[in-house]
Amino acid sequence: MSDSLQLLFEESPTVSGNNKDWLSHIKIGQRFDLELLSQRKIRCLCELLGYRAGKYVLFRLEEDAVPDALLVTGLPLVCRFLVEDALGECFAFRSELLHITRFPDKVILINFPQTVQRRALRNEKRSSIYLNANLQLYLGQASKPAVVPGQIIDISKNGCRFLFSTTYKPEQIRLADVIIQLADTQAGSTQTLSGTIRNARIDEYGLTAGIQFATPQTALVNKLADINPAAAGLALQYRLAGQPDIPS
Repeated sequence: MSDSLQLLFEESPTVSGNNKDWLSHIKIGQRFDLELLSQRKIRCLCELLGYRAGKYVLFRLEEDAVPDALLVTGLPLVCRFLVEDALGECFAFRSELLHITRFPDKVILINFPQTVQRRALRNEKRSSIYLNANLQLYLGQASKPAVVPGQIIDISKNGCRFLFSTTYKPEQIRLADVIIQLADTQAGSTQTLSGTIRNARIDEYGLTAGIQFATPQTALVNKLADINPAAAGLALQYRLAGQPDIPS
């Protein structure tokens, strides 16, 4: 593996199908992880403002994200972004800084990438589902967990993605231990699953947390597989649109 690819991933990546298919996974306003390959190796978040395929990509930086003295033309950098969905992948590419403006926002223009690498975040696909649940968050030195309601929107035997509305920021809950409470209406009981939040992000629907279970949940996943996937998908569609229930 070349040095440039080693900068992108710790594991062997695969090349994206073509140099433009990654564009279908991004949108204006999306957050990217930006790593400056200077002596200090600074990493920060930036916001996608736009691009011209084959020419350049535009990002907005927070004013205090990177010292101005480090932003020089020709600086090599690595950009990464996550695509959760059912599969979960990290896309990354190497580029260099072409131009910077500091007013009215700090905006950088970088070369459009020649190649884009991608790596699966997990070894198996998750099944889409819509399941109401409560999440207990064990944060810092708090004497008792914070309890927030939400929905499991995809699941596999080793983890799930949990969607909820909360005032917490992604960086506040990453690596937090959690307990998921599932109500079994048929048995009239509550099932609990323990795990750890491995990643979190905010989008237009709320905050989603990728949770790794402490132990595989094969039996639960097989049981949930009996739920009609089409009905689960329709329920999620109406939930994200702000509708409480599927119309009868």
